[in-house]
Formats: sequence, C-alpha cells, structure tokens
Amino acid sequence: MSDAEKWYLEGLRIARLVYGEDHMRVAEMRGALGGAYFRQGRLEEAVRMYKLVLRVFRSASEGDSAMVAAGLCELGTALYRQGLYDRAMKKLEEGYEMFRRLHGDDHEHVARLLNSMSLVLQAQGRVAES
Repeated sequence: MSDAEKWYLEGLRIARLVYGEDHMRVAEMRGALGGAYFRQGRLEEAVRMYKLVLRVFRSASEGDSAMVAAGLCELGTALYRQGLYDRAMKKLEEGYEMFRRLHGDDHEHVARLLNSMSLVLQAQGRVAES
C-alpha cells in the first residue's frame, strides 16, 4: 500500500465518521480513491469505488445531474478497461444522454463520451459502427 493510498483511506475513514456514509464529501473522497486505483490499474477496486460514488450522487440529485453523468462516465471507462464492453456501453450511453440533456449536443463532455463509446465499439470489433 502506497503512502498516498494510506492517506486516502485515513481521510475517508475520518470523513465517514464525521459525515456518514451517504454524504457528498465522502462520495467525492471515494471518487478520488477510485481514480487512484484506476491509474494504478486496480480496476476492480476502482469500479467498486465508482459504484459507491454513483449511488450517493444519484440519491443526492433529482433528475439529471452533471455529477451523476460524470460518475457514469468514470464507471463506464473502468468497465471498458476491464473488457466488460456491454456494461461499459450502457453506463457511457446513460452518461451521454444525461450530458446531452444538460448541455446540448455541442458540449465537450458530450464529445468525450461519443469518443469513449466509439472506443468500446472498436474493442468489440464493430469498427464500422464506431
């Protein structure tokens, strides 16, 4: 375990005590830890963190939310890296649709998700569709 991970985990432990499991600050800290796991290639742990984050973001927001859409994108990307293409595509499509409703068709987040979905299709051998 790296020093950075120890600090993330200790900060998360304290935040959980102070705020409780379902607080946005706890979710944000879990998201940061998930990002660290993702960058280290620890994809199962990243997916676990991203799912927890998404659960809190969904419960904290009514309807469409940029936080939920971003969480879907992070989870979809981690699932893609695990080779779970169908599950990844579902999350990416959901995030894409949410960002489109929030920002319109000509937004950088929408473009980024289109690129991510294209990568999934290519990985599935569906190059013509990508």
